[in-house]
Amino acid sequence: MARGGRRSRGSTAGLARSLDDLMAVPRSFAMGWLAGLLVPVATLAGIVAGVYLFTRKVPIIAQIDEQNGERRLIVKLVEADEARGLLQRGKDAAQAFGDEIRSEFEGSA
Repeated sequence: MARGGRRSRGSTAGLARSLDDLMAVPRSFAMGWLAGLLVPVATLAGIVAGVYLFTRKVPIIAQIDEQNGERRLIVKLVEADEARGLLQRGKDAAQAFGDEIRSEFEGSA
């Protein structure tokens, strides 16, 4: 009877190890996907925080300039209060653009 108890424990451990090995690929994929999303965001946040610590101003995209088929982003350093207002304007513009695109899709359907 003692042998049977050992064997069932060993097979349970073997099954757990096999399931762990089987789930290693999806787990690695999920962790890589999550890191791929979070690392760029954390990098940008770190850059903005570093600029703020040195200048007490926030870098923000102030204008998108299109000349001769080229797009250029113009980044300005602005006070934190002004940056909040600019971000709100940007959110409102993005919302209006999203609504426009949504209405185009609904109209063509």
